[in-house]
Amino acid sequence: MENQRWRIVCYINQFFGQLGGEEQADIGFLVKEGPIGPAGLLQSLLGDKGDVVATVICGDNYMAENLQAAVDEGVKIVADLKPTVFFAGPAFNAGRYGVACGAIASAVQERLGVPAVTGLYPENPGAEMYRKKVYVVKTGINAAKMKDAMTGMAAIGRRLLLSEPIGSAEQEGYLPRGILRNEWVEKPGAVRGIDMLLDKIAGRPFQTELSVPHFEEIPPAPPVKDIRTAKIALVSDGGVVPKGNPDKFKVSQNTVWAVYGLDEIFSNPFQISHSGYHPTEVRENLNRLLPLDVLREMESEGLIGSLSSIFYSTSGNTTTVQSSRNVGQGIAQRLLAEGVDAAILTST
Repeated sequence: MENQRWRIVCYINQFFGQLGGEEQADIGFLVKEGPIGPAGLLQSLLGDKGDVVATVICGDNYMAENLQAAVDEGVKIVADLKPTVFFAGPAFNAGRYGVACGAIASAVQERLGVPAVTGLYPENPGAEMYRKKVYVVKTGINAAKMKDAMTGMAAIGRRLLLSEPIGSAEQEGYLPRGILRNEWVEKPGAVRGIDMLLDKIAGRPFQTELSVPHFEEIPPAPPVKDIRTAKIALVSDGGVVPKGNPDKFKVSQNTVWAVYGLDEIFSNPFQISHSGYHPTEVRENLNRLLPLDVLREMESEGLIGSLSSIFYSTSGNTTTVQSSRNVGQGIAQRLLAEGVDAAILTST
């Protein structure tokens, strides 16, 4: 395929497709001729090797709410465009978008036999779901690293089309796929293992050849002894803040939390500092995110002991694991100091 001009098809969401933000997240598939948004950068990176013949755009909600049916629809659209290579994203750390990119890229590759590549931040949920099915280039956390992400995706796509060998994940910048290949090395495994052990004992740096993923074990909290006498608090990562956002919550990659009075937030203007969901329903009725109405009924009927007069708020959109840990620890310490027995965590 070296002398054949490539037909490139790209998939992006409504935001990168220049249609709008969350207000356009429900939009279905549409096809635009030529490169749109990030696809333009991809076109320039691939130069005269090929043409971005079309950009397929779809809203994040449309994909997320019925993923399998949406992927089936998307694959049919891509098939009609007859690509020789397919690129999805990059989605960085955007969860819905990342899952959509992984799902449609892997489906195009599997069903159509077309080489496909996507790009995701390692903590994106789509990364773990699809890294073994399709090449997922490791990206930065957001679009500030767009050029780096597209450069890596273009390089992998070019190698796939030219049937060139692709090195290890560490060498090439994609996420590990769980594939082991034999290769010639200078020292046998036993010698390399002893060398690593000696380096470790001596405190010298070394690089393991078998990285074992570490998942923090969180023991479950003991059950509430008697819910009828317990003090209950509301905690939410839905980004609810008083009008003006006094604590400067970020709509994504947030690192802070705050406490607000429940009565005050329900009786005064509020806003949603969160770009990961469409907040129209919450703006119409805050009980959909903070179920104060039901909890007041339960309190009056004696089903719970008491409801805390304050709630704990943060914004959990594309937040890193470390930031989530810091926020969680801070909220937990305050809950304990307030004598709270149990918390109800509401999300989006």
